[in-house]
Amino acid sequence: MSVISLDEWRKKQAALSTLRSPSPASIPWDLLGLRPTEVDEYIENLVSLYIVLDRAWRNPFTVKSDFARDGALHIAIAASEGFITTKVDTDSWGRRWCITEVGMEVKGDIDDVLKEVLQPTHPAN
Repeated sequence: MSVISLDEWRKKQAALSTLRSPSPASIPWDLLGLRPTEVDEYIENLVSLYIVLDRAWRNPFTVKSDFARDGALHIAIAASEGFITTKVDTDSWGRRWCITEVGMEVKGDIDDVLKEVLQPTHPAN
């Protein structure tokens, strides 16, 4: 390993910062499996909403559970959109979030979207 002086390193860094990329990217990022941040945030939100809906379907969680606290934003979205509810019947409410019929449809739709978005973009060898 060679050692260079700090002054010499700074000069090299200054020279590098003025250079343009020697060549533009020749392979689209999506073919490498990379996705723009906006897509990642979109997928992250879809996955979080899917988890909330799946949990409400498989194992309804209480309104004061750790799961409810940790996922408060996505639970609030799901409840506001009518995907989950604590309503038991016409005049009574429980303490557990349960999925609604609309929520089941949305869960299926999200599942389809995630399968499409997360599948590999290049053919398998």
